[in-house]
Amino acid sequence: MSSSVLERLRRKVGFRLSLWFILFFVVSYGALFALTYFLLATAIQDRERLLLGAWLKETELLYEKGGVDALRQWMQGQPPKLQKSLFVRLVSGTNNVTLINVPTEWVTFTDTPSDWNDYRHEEDVVIRIPEDAERDFVLDSSVFADGTLLQIGRSTTNRELLLHLLRHSFFWVGGVAVILGILAGNLFSHRALRPVQQIVDTAQTIIRTGRLDARVPRRALNDEFDELICLFNTLLERNEALLSAMREALDNVAHDLRTPLTRLRGVAEMALSPNAEPGAPREALADCVEESERVLAILNTLMDITEAETGMMKLERTRVDLCELVREVVDVYRYVAEERKVSLQPELPGACEAEVDRNRIRQVFANLLDNAVKYTPAGGQVRIAVRNERAWMVTVFTDTGIGIPEEEQVKIWARLYRGDKSRSQRGLGLGLSLVKAVVGAHGGTATVSSAPGRGAEFTVKLPKHITSDRK
Repeated sequence: MSSSVLERLRRKVGFRLSLWFILFFVVSYGALFALTYFLLATAIQDRERLLLGAWLKETELLYEKGGVDALRQWMQGQPPKLQKSLFVRLVSGTNNVTLINVPTEWVTFTDTPSDWNDYRHEEDVVIRIPEDAERDFVLDSSVFADGTLLQIGRSTTNRELLLHLLRHSFFWVGGVAVILGILAGNLFSHRALRPVQQIVDTAQTIIRTGRLDARVPRRALNDEFDELICLFNTLLERNEALLSAMREALDNVAHDLRTPLTRLRGVAEMALSPNAEPGAPREALADCVEESERVLAILNTLMDITEAETGMMKLERTRVDLCELVREVVDVYRYVAEERKVSLQPELPGACEAEVDRNRIRQVFANLLDNAVKYTPAGGQVRIAVRNERAWMVTVFTDTGIGIPEEEQVKIWARLYRGDKSRSQRGLGLGLSLVKAVVGAHGGTATVSSAPGRGAEFTVKLPKHITSDRK
């Protein structure tokens, strides 16, 4: 396997998860085997000691009652299989061996003294031959009052047989389990990380093709990956809507700036013409100033909206009487309304104070009233009502104008958006965007309710007091 393939595998999360799973399994399985091996070996050794201790007590009683003959009869009465592995030795106080039975399966002790003096006072001795193997020679002894030493021993291969079987089973079962673990780990990690791979594939498709309508397929499990997919798709939808709005906004900006810039160029060319009248340059400069102010108004309004939406707008909040502010705006637009034969009907309570930026909210009310008067036909009316609620001051602008279609009620807040029925009216298409942004910067909301031919109702809710996160 080449280094490039290994590098690709190393970078895959699923491969690393599989390796960690296998490593954890092998370590856990090895620890379990070591513990099982130790407990089984200890249990076998303890069993042999208990059995040998019982035989020693039995032979002690027989010797005290019947002497050496009783011991010989006891040995001859044991099963043949046990006689082959049983060691019995009786040594007098003067180290004379009076009885000995050496099993046929005797193991030679090369480092043990022949007179057994080292074992005269030892009890419950276990000799492993060799020391790291499983074959044992268990020896126990007892000394009588006259100094006689009785030794009982047994050669056993129980540890060898059982532990060999355990090791053999461990390696076979462990090997199969590791192989199954590798396969299962890769399968499960692939299935678990499939949503992540789908997200990567969708992102690569968008980068490669530029298609913003690509989406990650949803699943029906409703787990964390489904939530991630939902959030990713929502992000794509918002980015698509944002880019679409940016394109539309740029088109609208280009359209709205093209007219004043074209007029600026035309007026300048006329003023520079050799056949221009003597007063033409002065009139041209006046027209240029007017058109440049229009362009500057568009750019300044766009900057204000951006500052408000990003939280960068500096608000000079003070206690302001919103009813007084409405009266000021109504006085400004009263003459315009009279010219259009539209009646203004303010409905103002006694106290309606809120902590707002006076100039910015006046601008909000002026934009809403300007829209209401502009799109209300002759003989109509515009009602401005202020309500004092628990934590909010609510200002409602209601007109009897042409209304707004339902499909456009969300779009009217977008920058430079102008509905089909508003194309004939002079304006920048930024008034409602500025209203939404400034009210949002105050921690309030601006909404609309309308139907074609039934007028429109714009509602502005402003908090009475500055919330802690906006101080």
